[in-house]
Amino acid sequence: MNKRSLFSFLIGSALLSQGAFAAGKVYRCEILSDAYIKTNGELAIVQDSPRVGQEFAVIKKTGEVVGDVMDALKSPKVLASGNASNSYKVIWTQKSAGKNGVFVDYLSIEEFVAGSKKPFGFFSGGMLITGVCE
Repeated sequence: MNKRSLFSFLIGSALLSQGAFAAGKVYRCEILSDAYIKTNGELAIVQDSPRVGQEFAVIKKTGEVVGDVMDALKSPKVLASGNASNSYKVIWTQKSAGKNGVFVDYLSIEEFVAGSKKPFGFFSGGMLITGVCE
């Protein structure tokens, strides 16, 4: 993890109460892979990605993200809170510069997976980031 992302994560963590972490109100996530969709439709893994190893936190109730990877995303909307049979799901929408355009970002955390580590996928345009959350 680079120093900037570590600093942001620690600051964000300090802002969130320890009780929030203990009560399971925050996901703490680590990025394990970074990929994008090539022009031919194939998935390409980014070798030596600076994102791999970075961490971020997600406040379950609001969908807010703390950490460099997704700091620019504002106004999250939690679509599903996640449970033993469903994923936790958040979307962000932003208008694009062009007429009637929109950007959509999507985070899914597989809450139903057994164990403390829950896989996640974050999609932004043609970018896909994956990893685990606790």
